Amino acid sequence: MISRERVLTALKLGIPDRVPWIEGIIEDGVASRLIGRKISLNWSIAPNGLPVVSGEEQAEIQKEICRTLGKDNINYNAFAPIYAEKIIDKRGKVIVGRGLIKSWNDLKMMEFPNPKDKRFYGPAKDFISHKEDYCAVACIRLGIGATVMSMGIDGFSLALVDYPGLVEEVLTRYANWTKEIIPILEDIGFDIFWAFDDVAFDTGPMFSPKLYRELILPVSKEVANTISIPWISHSDGNMNPILEDWLTLGQNGIHPIQPDCMDIFELKKKYGNRICLVGNVDMNILINGNQEEVRAQVERLIKEVGYNGGYIISSSNSLTDEMKVENVRTMIDVIQSLGWYRR
Repeated sequence: MISRERVLTALKLGIPDRVPWIEGIIEDGVASRLIGRKISLNWSIAPNGLPVVSGEEQAEIQKEICRTLGKDNINYNAFAPIYAEKIIDKRGKVIVGRGLIKSWNDLKMMEFPNPKDKRFYGPAKDFISHKEDYCAVACIRLGIGATVMSMGIDGFSLALVDYPGLVEEVLTRYANWTKEIIPILEDIGFDIFWAFDDVAFDTGPMFSPKLYRELILPVSKEVANTISIPWISHSDGNMNPILEDWLTLGQNGIHPIQPDCMDIFELKKKYGNRICLVGNVDMNILINGNQEEVRAQVERLIKEVGYNGGYIISSSNSLTDEMKVENVRTMIDVIQSLGWYRR
């Protein structure tokens, strides 16, 4: 099978030739060490909403990573802008800081790329024209992830009490923009969507199940209902209290099933005939563990969660610069040696 077929088969709960491997983010440092030369995978976005690196260059760099590692996906970011402070940490990386949307007056800063402007899709078309046999992923947000980042979790929570209409307005603006770009991205030729909307902490959801069902879920469903190709939904944290609600979105896969607060093996038993599980090689082991620990965990995931298909292996969030290269290589070796269903 080619990579695209492998991922699509797993998302449809079938048995591919081997367990597919996909990642949402690979940081520059670990990617450079793995392939043996300095590269950059994390591209900034210009004020007009277009990436500063061409779609062709994005695809070519990611294909090099896939060829070297045996990974199956290449990603194109189709996110609406986030309105939050940008903080440079001690490693020189940009992280999202305090949300800037605090009042009705702040809505004037929410200027999105025009979803009807054909020029906006030029880099995406270039990306797809160079995807080859890899699974081309359009990374999106259904709305709530961008809303929380742009308002900040504190600002979001306070506004729910003081200005509930403001929360609904911000959420709706993000959702409506994404609804407009989804059918166009499908026509361009992306194979799957991957929706990144964090709604949980390690201890449980950011919101009460009641609030999730009444405010967030209906808007998320409106966006999800526009999707006609396979898709994966992502949220870190403990999703167990709202898992059944989350699954009503109709996604084909869920990621990353964070291992320190969710049990992927129990989910396989309960939901394995209903949803593709995407995850969840423990980042902490890849960072602080040894090769034997990595091997044991990846072997167990392949044997138990990969049993009878419907499984895509992935880190429990992303591949970061703090990870030991030898641990990541061990993960790769186990996938390549033990991940085959048939040869």
